[in-house]
Amino acid sequence: MAESAELSYLVTTPSLSTNTQTINSPIDGIINRITISWPSGCNFLVEVVFNHKRVQFVPTPSIGAQYGVALNNFTETVNPNWPVTKNDTLEMVCVNHDGGNEHTVSAVLHIMGYEIPFEGERAKKEETSCRRRT
Repeated sequence: MAESAELSYLVTTPSLSTNTQTINSPIDGIINRITISWPSGCNFLVEVVFNHKRVQFVPTPSIGAQYGVALNNFTETVNPNWPVTKNDTLEMVCVNHDGGNEHTVSAVLHIMGYEIPFEGERAKKEETSCRRRT
């Protein structure tokens, strides 16, 4: 069975500023799910973007613009199916447009690892399939 990993993000962003949390991928795999939670009071003023090696992949950037998702008292799950390699940087970037309050947004990023057979297992499978053909 392929390994998997969950990365937990918790980003507190002061009023009218940007804050980033970076975590390196612990495994090779596919980012198959990201769950982002905006608490009550964010009032659609805190944008969230996910970058892989400084390239935005959630939300998918629009042509000519790179806007994040901003919600209030809501948890959103996205399924990007984005490939990563062990030790790649994965950033959660929060932009707080609220002029009076700091806000904390959390997220959990799930990576499903690749299942790569050992060389011995591959050889056994090839040997078995050769026997079936004869």
